[in-house]
Amino acid sequence: MAGPSRSFHVLTPRTVIVATPTEAIEQRLKVDNFYADVDLGPKAAANMDYQVVSVRFPPDWPGESLDLFPAWLERRRADDVVPEPWTGTIIDLESLTAVGQMGCKALPDERGKVELVYGTNAGVRDRGYATEAGGAFVNWLLEQPGVQSVVAECLVTNAASVRVIEKLGFELLEEREDEEGRLLRWEKRRA
Repeated sequence: MAGPSRSFHVLTPRTVIVATPTEAIEQRLKVDNFYADVDLGPKAAANMDYQVVSVRFPPDWPGESLDLFPAWLERRRADDVVPEPWTGTIIDLESLTAVGQMGCKALPDERGKVELVYGTNAGVRDRGYATEAGGAFVNWLLEQPGVQSVVAECLVTNAASVRVIEKLGFELLEEREDEEGRLLRWEKRRA
C-alpha cells in the first residue's frame, strides 16, 4: 500500500484542515505570533480569491502539539516521506487564523486502526471547531485506503472532549487507567 500524501485538505463550512506547513513549524519554533502562506486547497479556494493565502498563527497555536514540533521538523528535514501522517492545522476560513491541530498518531496498524488526536487553541474553545473539523476529518480518514476504524482517547474528566467524541458518533470501548489518569477509549468504524 502506498503511504499517505503529506498534502491534504479537508473542508467544512467554517474551516479547512491542511497538512501543517513546514514553514509554520519552523516559524513557531522561533516566534509565537506570525503569518505564513498556506495552500487552502482548490475546494476552499472556490469561495475565495486565492488558493494560497496568508494565515495568522496566534500565540496559543498549536497548544500541546508544540512539544512535538522539533521532532517533526527533524524528520521532515531528514526524509521527504510523511513524518507525521495526516497531521493538520485547522484554519478558520473567515478570519484566516489557525485555530487548532488535528491528526493521527501513526499510520493505520495491521487492523486498519488510526488514532485521532486534536486540540483547539485556548482562545477559541467551546466554539464548535473541534466538533465541526473533527467530524469532517474522521469521515475523510474512514475514506482513506487501509483505514477501517478511528480510535480516540480522552481523560474521563475532560467533559469537552467526551462531548466532542460522542457527537462524532464514536462508541465507547473501554475505560482504563494509565499515568495520565482514567482514560476513555472510543472507536468509530467504517460503514
